[in-house]
Amino acid sequence: MSQILFGVTLFLLLISHASAAGGPFAWRPLPVAGQGWQIGVLSLLPLLVVGGWWLGSVYPQISQMAQIKERKSVKSVDFSWGDTAVTVPLAAFSLLMLVRLTAATAYLAAMVGLCWFVYLFLVNHPAWQRTWLWPVLAAALLVQGVVAVAQFGLQRELGLAWLGEPALDLLVEGTSVAERDGQNWLRAYGLNSHPNQLGLLLMALCLLIWPYRQQVNGRWRWLFWAGLAAGVAGLLVSLSRSAWAALLLGGLVLAVQYRRSGPILRRELALPLAVLAAGVLLFALAYGDVLAGRFLDLDSPLESRSLWERQRDWGLAWQVWGERPFLGVGLGQYLPAASAIDPAAAMVHNVPLLIGAELGLVGLALWLLLWLWPLWRYGRSAEFAGATAVWLALILMALVHPEPTLTLPKGAVLWALAAAQWSSPCHLVTPSPGQGASA
Repeated sequence: MSQILFGVTLFLLLISHASAAGGPFAWRPLPVAGQGWQIGVLSLLPLLVVGGWWLGSVYPQISQMAQIKERKSVKSVDFSWGDTAVTVPLAAFSLLMLVRLTAATAYLAAMVGLCWFVYLFLVNHPAWQRTWLWPVLAAALLVQGVVAVAQFGLQRELGLAWLGEPALDLLVEGTSVAERDGQNWLRAYGLNSHPNQLGLLLMALCLLIWPYRQQVNGRWRWLFWAGLAAGVAGLLVSLSRSAWAALLLGGLVLAVQYRRSGPILRRELALPLAVLAAGVLLFALAYGDVLAGRFLDLDSPLESRSLWERQRDWGLAWQVWGERPFLGVGLGQYLPAASAIDPAAAMVHNVPLLIGAELGLVGLALWLLLWLWPLWRYGRSAEFAGATAVWLALILMALVHPEPTLTLPKGAVLWALAAAQWSSPCHLVTPSPGQGASA
């Protein structure tokens, strides 16, 4: 039961957006006095998962019965903290975050706990990760991708505020748009707070499920390919240049591994890659003017303003960090500190710079250790090509956006999913001549 509830929780985390307008984790809010945010009954799901997990360890016969029902596909194992190269820097960074919490930022402890919850569950349930993680990710890709494509085509929201869909009005300042024939053209949000967050999510999930392609049987193959297709389509209509670049980087890492594979695997990949290329070409033909505005017309008022704001926030972040280089201004205190310098300040689009400004050199050193230690230890191994691909892609996104951080729900979940790949990598299996495509 804990594994079923974990799958439901992870799916809801990936398809919803916690906002004042709603979202599954704000349904049926609990009475929490003195808080500006809502906690719904579904927010208790992780507690039920942990409770069931604990019961399974305390009463082994429960686990044994579950194994019999699943034909012994799940074996009870001792508790694991995951790979040292991930767990040690993650624990040190989390501890630093916790000791820097204040009453105003105590809610960030929930984000740290969310990351550990997803990470530890996956590394302690490798069979579930191999068998059931990809269907959850594919279903999330399908939902987010379909919503994103519909928003882009209709140029409005779909009335899904109960899932946390933001209000999307082309005439309201702050709505993320591109230009088409001199007019505003809505970028797809999906069920997220911004198109770049949609791009981050879909990019990471596409890279996470791709290595599972070898393990998909015939009955569920449709879900895998439908989810992947919807994810790529949603990624296109997000018009997130950085997410496209991150997907390309991850794809190149995987391509290096596939280049060493035999001709059977290369022939098997030819059709899906051809369909993907055809879809991208059709999108470019239909919306070439929108793409041109995003990639080529960087001198337009819309793009110039966006680039100028990011440069301004980079400069402000350096100023804030320079005032307290060793300790930082405190967790969650960057924006108030930057606003004191410039009232128009926004969140800096660079996670390491943000961490340095808030947690100082110690926090930045621990964060960079988390990034680099797994890559140094496993990054050149073909067995970990999938983990390397998504890890590098998230790092690239973190250099140009504020979302891939442990202080936001989607960022915490994505880093946890990526970190779990280092402990239980999905092998990029090269089928032998006697094996089928679903080997």
